[in-house]
Amino acid sequence: MSVSTPPVPKKRGLGCLGCGCLVLALLVILFLALVAGATYLGYTKVVGLTSATPASVPPFTASDDLYNTVKQKLAGFDHDVKNHQAATIHLSADEINAMIARNPNVSKNNIHAFVTLTSNEGRVQASLPTNEMSHGILKGRYFNFDASFEVNFDPQTKSVNLIPHALQFGDKVLMGSNSENAASMRSLTPALNQSFNNLIRQNPDSAALLDQAKSIEIKDGELVIETQ
Repeated sequence: MSVSTPPVPKKRGLGCLGCGCLVLALLVILFLALVAGATYLGYTKVVGLTSATPASVPPFTASDDLYNTVKQKLAGFDHDVKNHQAATIHLSADEINAMIARNPNVSKNNIHAFVTLTSNEGRVQASLPTNEMSHGILKGRYFNFDASFEVNFDPQTKSVNLIPHALQFGDKVLMGSNSENAASMRSLTPALNQSFNNLIRQNPDSAALLDQAKSIEIKDGELVIETQ
């Protein structure tokens, strides 16, 4: 059975997420790609993936010192990328969570997200209201998801590829050891990655970063981005 390319959801109400907030942009884009992939299942099943209440996502309080440190680190990386200088940035889960916690567009839109990085795997637990993410089709509900994945970068195609390990919307496991849908969801991974990269390239700063990237990966519990 042929599979058509999923519709690309528009980013509404999230504000500018340029290179200075690259990681937060990638997390939002990851979510959008997952939702785009879920639309393969049909509208009725997508509704079934939402919940009436937000999930309990682990809270994170960012200290001023931590937030200012990561902001300076990103500003230096951003400067080097925009000036076409080779650069490398290492970001811990706490630094990423600090960016999320202090981003005003996240709190304004009632978005909750928490990132964990372990060895070469990332995990994102998030709750996002459907109002901003579904073109008004679904209102008053929440996409609550828990996704684990690896990240690699193809220097030939200049694309980021996600290797999903587990995916759960609400109490429905779509991919994982106890999922009956794991094989079908893995078959959608190429299309998900295509949507993921298309969404990244809608932002000029993120597109420029991909074009200059040498590697993007989760390594030793950190997100590591290297440009050339």
